[in-house]
Amino acid sequence: MTFASDARATSAIRATGLRCEYVSNPIGLDEMRSRFSWVVDHPERGQRQTAYQILVASSLQKLSRNEGEMWDSGKVESSESTNIVYSGRPLESRQVYYWAVRLWDKEGRPGPYSGAATFEMGLLQEEEWGASWITAPETISGAPLLRKEFVVHGFPERARVYIAGLGYYELRLNGQKVGDRVLDPAQTDYDKLVLYATYDVTRMIQPGRNGIGVILGNGRYSPPDVVVERNPGDLRKYGRTPVLILQLYLLFSDGTSMTITTDETWRAALGPIVFNDIYDGEVYDARLERPGWDMPGYDDSEWQPAVRASDPPKGKLVSSAAYPPIKITKTLPAREITSPRPGVYVVDFGQNLTGWVRLRASGPRGAEVRVRYAEILNPDGTLNTAPNRSAKATDVYILKGEGEEVYEPRFTYHGFRYAEITGLAGVLTTWSVEARVVHSAVSEAGGFHCSNPLINRIHELVRWGQVSNLMSVPTDCPQRDERMGWMGDAQLTAEEAIHNFDMAGFYTKWIDDIKHAQGKDGSVPSVVPPYWSKFPADPAWGTACVTIPWYVYLYYGDRRILERSYAVMQKWVAFLEKSSKEHIVGGQYGDWCPPGHVRSVDTPVELVGTYYYYHDTLRLSQIARVLGRESDAKMYAEKAEQIKEAFNKAFLREGRYVSLGEQWYLRLIPETAPEDEKRRQAEEMAKVFGVYSQTANVFALSLGLVPDQHRQNVVDTLVHDITVIHGHHLNTGIVGTRYLPDVLTEHGHAELAYRLVTQTTYPSWGYMIKEGATTLWERWEYLDNVGMNSHNHIMLGSIDAWFYRVIAGIRLAAPGWQKVHIKPTPLGDLKHAGASVHTVRGLVASKWVRRDREFVLQAAIPTNVEAEVWVPKLGMRQVVVREGGAIVWEKGQLASGAVPGIVSGREERDHVVFEVGSGQYEFVLTGE
Repeated sequence: MTFASDARATSAIRATGLRCEYVSNPIGLDEMRSRFSWVVDHPERGQRQTAYQILVASSLQKLSRNEGEMWDSGKVESSESTNIVYSGRPLESRQVYYWAVRLWDKEGRPGPYSGAATFEMGLLQEEEWGASWITAPETISGAPLLRKEFVVHGFPERARVYIAGLGYYELRLNGQKVGDRVLDPAQTDYDKLVLYATYDVTRMIQPGRNGIGVILGNGRYSPPDVVVERNPGDLRKYGRTPVLILQLYLLFSDGTSMTITTDETWRAALGPIVFNDIYDGEVYDARLERPGWDMPGYDDSEWQPAVRASDPPKGKLVSSAAYPPIKITKTLPAREITSPRPGVYVVDFGQNLTGWVRLRASGPRGAEVRVRYAEILNPDGTLNTAPNRSAKATDVYILKGEGEEVYEPRFTYHGFRYAEITGLAGVLTTWSVEARVVHSAVSEAGGFHCSNPLINRIHELVRWGQVSNLMSVPTDCPQRDERMGWMGDAQLTAEEAIHNFDMAGFYTKWIDDIKHAQGKDGSVPSVVPPYWSKFPADPAWGTACVTIPWYVYLYYGDRRILERSYAVMQKWVAFLEKSSKEHIVGGQYGDWCPPGHVRSVDTPVELVGTYYYYHDTLRLSQIARVLGRESDAKMYAEKAEQIKEAFNKAFLREGRYVSLGEQWYLRLIPETAPEDEKRRQAEEMAKVFGVYSQTANVFALSLGLVPDQHRQNVVDTLVHDITVIHGHHLNTGIVGTRYLPDVLTEHGHAELAYRLVTQTTYPSWGYMIKEGATTLWERWEYLDNVGMNSHNHIMLGSIDAWFYRVIAGIRLAAPGWQKVHIKPTPLGDLKHAGASVHTVRGLVASKWVRRDREFVLQAAIPTNVEAEVWVPKLGMRQVVVREGGAIVWEKGQLASGAVPGIVSGREERDHVVFEVGSGQYEFVLTGE
């Protein structure tokens, strides 16, 4: 599209990748102050945006004439390119808006307008929902079918469906499925929030009669009673039966419109899905299929009228337009098929994943084909379903006997690598079975690779484990009778997830879930949404309400998420304060799952809880400062100092951190003893029996809790414990592991961190791989039939962020990637490494190769971003650095003669550091 002012453009600077609320051309938004973002593009090095102008119009014609009648920001002197808040005329429901932006470069020259982007509003007022919540009569079990026919005179100019079906739904129109979402809507606390989707069905509407149909599934809203009763937790059930609300809006070229809504005129019947549950699976009886039920002209005279839901969901209807929906993202072929017993086929897909099997089968009418799912096998090649616990994880397909039939479930999902298939009339082949990979469709943001194959495998395990546990909430596991949004797992791996995937919309949604879950006393649950009641959260879990909004701010430049979460954070920190005794806070889980244990035996929950009390209070001080709340910032900083003092008083002994200090030993002394005597005995016991755990010393070092005079002793204690006591192995649970590599790196022991990462003996990530893992385990141990033994947990995946930041060297240096440091660390046997991250400001990349007496570093810096590039000298002297063939560093100083993009240079111990602007660079360092 050409704009009238393009002829006046004098610069090549332009905006690309236009997004509104992190989404490209969203439909159905209900955010009245939506935000705009773009990526700045310019072919020259060192360029930046100095100003922008946004136009928003109600028609493409107006926008093409540069008429931003909804909003014309005018020329705004600013380098900001993310989350610019709409500040125009009030937006209206169901309206489509068109927007474009033009930029000015560092010389003040304007570029052309971008291409046009759109955003469309959903239903902004509650009263605009004319539809009613309906359900099938109670005589209809399983997944009911609901349908309605309507007549349209002519083709509509625009047609939209607004729908929420709980627990899950599939929308069909004139014989076709609408959209590519599955397991929709996203999981929420349905008493607080229900998410609706908006679909563009303009091209699916036909003149004359039309048929619209919906299949409803149980999901989290109305799980079967048998599952609720058997579940190991207090599994929540919101409604007796699945429910539906739907509104179809059609707008015609003459300005008239019509609306179809759910009410008692809809018809209901039993469908072929006679049972469905996310844990137990689905039973599909193809004999009960009703061909044409979702088409016009179908005879539904024997169907029953739908009924209004007697107890409809209490939650507010909110649009899901800004959140990534769950989709089928990949299809994997069968890698191998074995038959451990006659008629029993076990399919190995070669990868632990989340989703289901799609099967082609034929046989007599009424024959049952069963698909059971598992992560591991028994020694005899049969399924080992122990990790599933009470989840049956079984799909049943009953054939209709009409040649080849194709089946895949709709309203369940499984965590599995292996599928056992029985009941086939013929022989199973690799052509007739495949795995469908299902998860929240977050787009890929980053990639990493290096010369060490083991590290590359760890990276892949982390990525697969991460997407396996993105099911509209960040779950702990996908295979067993749990699959909950555990806050600890999510906060520990958030930076890893952000480096690998676009998590902005996903986390924004889940942070809202946390807000709705907070109790009146300020506590938050360990599980969000609270399908299990786990109040109050362990501090290492509850910290997610502070930590994840902070990461969204840091990595996406999202100040609003801090503003909207601030009250939640304040209440949480106040709850921790009320729960503390002399600034010491306890907990339930602590450093969960260290080697050989579920609960740590050498790091008490008080140490972990107090650390996170300090962490959250200190972080809240920083957040208050970002938001301009200086008095709050000062108050929380002072409080953090008090907690720091208490932490050191409780756990610092003789220059080292004793993880079992007086607070722990006080519990062993009879309550009847005098207070002074109890303290004296506890101090003596701590002095004699104190344990120096890796996690205790890691925590103290990670946030600067250690007094300066003791820092080296603490570092030495940590290194000694790793190298001597544990033979160059870690001994940390999920919480200590999160910080261990970074702490070692920051205190001069990056090589030791690398050695830990590349271990292949227990406990290590390499040990998991050696034992056949394709996703990370819940435990450091290989477990099959004992206790907690998930083979697809993400909580130990935090290491992947270290690969990006330390090995490849991509380091965020200012919120929203306004500034970046490229500072790779060549370690161990690594010959080369590289990574890239699609940030909110464009692609950041770092690739390096080391050879004899030479180090090559390539860096890509987006337009409008400043960077420092740290080129390691690798112990060489008299180094010379060339960039693009030209000498830029020689004899300890920046060489004379300007090189585009390079602003300055300096030496920092073992590095030559260049301050650069945007562009692609190749630095070649040589020396003696």
